[in-house]
Amino acid sequence: MHARVPVPPAVWVFGVFSIVPLFVAAGIYCYGPPNLAGPGLLALLAYCTGLLAFLGGIRCGLEFARRIPRTYAIGLSIISPFIGFGLLVGSVKFDVVWQISGFLLAFLLQWIWDVNDHEGPEWRPRLRTLLTAGAAIPLAFALEKALRM
Repeated sequence: MHARVPVPPAVWVFGVFSIVPLFVAAGIYCYGPPNLAGPGLLALLAYCTGLLAFLGGIRCGLEFARRIPRTYAIGLSIISPFIGFGLLVGSVKFDVVWQISGFLLAFLLQWIWDVNDHEGPEWRPRLRTLLTAGAAIPLAFALEKALRM
């Protein structure tokens, strides 16, 4: 049995800081003044869109680094930002419950893919698990509020 390679401290710090805006936006949406609920929700959904695009970009970059990139993996990684954008502008067609649920599902599917089709450093699945949980928690609070509306 070999020792686990630790996640570099700088990666932990930047990873945790990357999910802080989700907690702030969800906090404003769920517990802030009523006049800030709309902007809080928009900030939450917009930041989720950016994170999905970022995750897709990481996955695409890892695939490009392979000797023979897999076409399906590149295609799936490029779909991620489009899903985020569709969910963001989906308020025209969908209720906010569906938008938040969609982002929650998108993050969980991206996590499943990342930990099962592992590319990159061996510590990456552990980091992705923590950060996905960190994204899911504020989305779950926002979903609970949206369900009560």
